[in-house]
Amino acid sequence: MYPESYIANGLRYIKPYYTTRSSYVKGRWLNKALIDILTKEFKTHSKDYYLNQIHIGNYQLQRRSSNNSSSLQNIDPLNNLIQNGDVLTTKQHKHEPPVKAWNNDQMFKIIYEDDALLVIDKPAGIPVHPTGQFYLNTITEVIKQQQNISVFPCYRLDKVTSGLLILAKNNNTARQIQMKISNRDMNKIYLARVKGKFPFCHITTTIPHISSLFKHNSITTMCTLPIYSIEPKKGFPAGLSDSKPATTSFYPIRYLPDTNESIIACKPQTGRTHQIRIHLTKLGYPIVNDSIYCDDCTTYPQRLQFVKDHDEWESTDEKSIQIQFQRIIDETNKKKDELIPADGERCPQCEVPIMNDPNLKQLQIFLHAWQYNDKEATFNYQTDLPEWVN
Repeated sequence: MYPESYIANGLRYIKPYYTTRSSYVKGRWLNKALIDILTKEFKTHSKDYYLNQIHIGNYQLQRRSSNNSSSLQNIDPLNNLIQNGDVLTTKQHKHEPPVKAWNNDQMFKIIYEDDALLVIDKPAGIPVHPTGQFYLNTITEVIKQQQNISVFPCYRLDKVTSGLLILAKNNNTARQIQMKISNRDMNKIYLARVKGKFPFCHITTTIPHISSLFKHNSITTMCTLPIYSIEPKKGFPAGLSDSKPATTSFYPIRYLPDTNESIIACKPQTGRTHQIRIHLTKLGYPIVNDSIYCDDCTTYPQRLQFVKDHDEWESTDEKSIQIQFQRIIDETNKKKDELIPADGERCPQCEVPIMNDPNLKQLQIFLHAWQYNDKEATFNYQTDLPEWVN
């Protein structure tokens, strides 16, 4: 039974719900008391809170009755130290963040469907699959709830990105498409709205047919700067991935003089995280509403400056990089703290702080997956133009 969802203020909410999870204890927990583990490694709550949760059964420790037994029995987690093979079961009151609402919570627009594939036009502002704090408020889980089918994403789109999303109805089909992508047998064209007059962009009221894009090398802009990912929660150095080769082609579509912005087509030849967004920033034409990589609206200026300063971070002195990365961590933590309301309101059931809603504008970016096809021409999918193109 799925928890209730509802729409308010342009956002889709999931009412808080309980979820149960069981897993074997970690090696570093052996011969330690569960209450000590909870208070030292999970500092969201106080020791008294965790003691109460253990008493009411939301944290349970289970152990085999004998070496040859496969059955698990509950043991008192307050009077037994953790042993190898113990299983920790937790029951948590889950608060998922809201996502950007779409079409009054109706089914996503279907581009194509058969027994093996479901191709949709993904709205901006919702993650593709469960990740981080999101589970039910994701594309795959909404489809499971509304259509009673399990689907497997063939590639990822950022939460804030809209457009064509190919979902397989079985693992074999997903692997086949993922193999095409990894072998670069797939053509992908995105649309973006960027700041400034992009090279070779002209004032026009028409959008060229997709078949005419990238036909003239003389007006195609290439970016081959390497890409690395930044994950502040992992700390340094784990939070910085290796710099990897990346190539994106950009093609002019139209210039919008009233706003000094351009509509362009983007064709990534590699699939790095935030590749198109970072390459456009490096070229000096960031996506107009990119809350990470656009100077005018970024909420993470330290992170943006780091990306601008370092094409390959490995070439800079490690101590200097570590200092700069700590600034990114501090900046990220500050933004998280801003989501906690000043009045300190907490959930009466689990004492978790009731977070402020996200900024609706930051849940959308003017980047749209427009068209996908394979080189063998076995399939060719395309969405309608997003409204911001016109």
